[in-house]
Parts: sequence; C-alpha cells; structure tokens
Amino acid sequence: MNKLLFAIAAACVFTGCTAAPTKEPPMQHKRNQTVALLPQTSTTLAPDTVLRFERVDDSRCPPDVVCITAGKIVYHFTLIFPVGVEPFTLEPAEPTYISVQRPDLVIALATTPPPPRPTNAPPAPPSAVRLTISQPATESP
Repeated sequence: MNKLLFAIAAACVFTGCTAAPTKEPPMQHKRNQTVALLPQTSTTLAPDTVLRFERVDDSRCPPDVVCITAGKIVYHFTLIFPVGVEPFTLEPAEPTYISVQRPDLVIALATTPPPPRPTNAPPAPPSAVRLTISQPATESP
C-alpha cells in the first residue's frame, strides 16, 4: 500500500515539474492597459519588463500661502529590464514617456493630481497614480 501511495505521489510531482508554466502575455498583445501604483510598488508589464513607481515630489504652492512660483508635481518611475534600468519622470506638463530600451512601450499619466494641501493640514496618505501603458499604432503592410 505504501509503495502505491509513493508511486502516485511521485507521478504527481514529476508530472507537475514537466508541465509548461503559464506566462503573462507579452506587452505587444496588450495594446492599452491602465495600472494604478502606490509609491514603492511595482507591476510586471511583460516577462522581461517591470515598472516601479518610486516617489512623488510635490513642490506646488499650498492654497493658504502666497508663492513666487507655482511649483510642480513630479512622479518618479523606473523601468527594470534584464540588461539594466531606465529611470524617468512624468508630470502634468510632460505626461508621456517613450522607453529608450523598448521604443514600443509608451507610458502616460492617466490621473489628475490631487490639489495641493494647506500648510497646516496633516500629511496626506500615499495615493495611487494611474498610468496608461500602450504601444504606438503600427502600420500594416
């Protein structure tokens, strides 16, 4: 009886080890997708491409202060590839980025930044940024 159980268990283990793993479809099969990321989180865009949301720098003028400059909000990201990393930023004035290492990969802000907070307000909890991940349209032959 023990030999039979061992044989069944071994068959299950060996069959499971030889089965082909399922993979996320590569980016080229996903024309457009929207992702939401919190600071210090990542998402896999393709088997060899990860997008990491690093941080937000917000120097915008609070509503209860008179400022010399309006300031701006800048979102910092890193694309991670097997051959290296590609840091980039997005902001409302420049909301789109085309990857240098993967020119078919276009990342754009799909979120409206929250309004600046008054100086006496407690810090806001981290908020997610929404991005549209797409490829430029290609002409068919």
